[in-house]
Amino acid sequence: MATRAFIVELTRFVQVAETGTEAVRYAAALPMADFEDALQVAAARACGARRIVTRNLKDYKHSPIPAVSPQEALSELP
Repeated sequence: MATRAFIVELTRFVQVAETGTEAVRYAAALPMADFEDALQVAAARACGARRIVTRNLKDYKHSPIPAVSPQEALSELP
């Protein structure tokens, strides 16, 4: 139940990207080794994200959307 409450709380300030068939096809065409990471790139693209925040920067080396660490993302805040 704690996970559910956390997700609901998270949706107060983050957007959940809507995706579909085209996003899956886009992800499949990306030059990324991990398909799940490619799906995250497709979702980020679908909602117009400028960055992907992750601790796993190495898997996003070929991402068309730049990946940054949580620390870097926080340092970009005003």
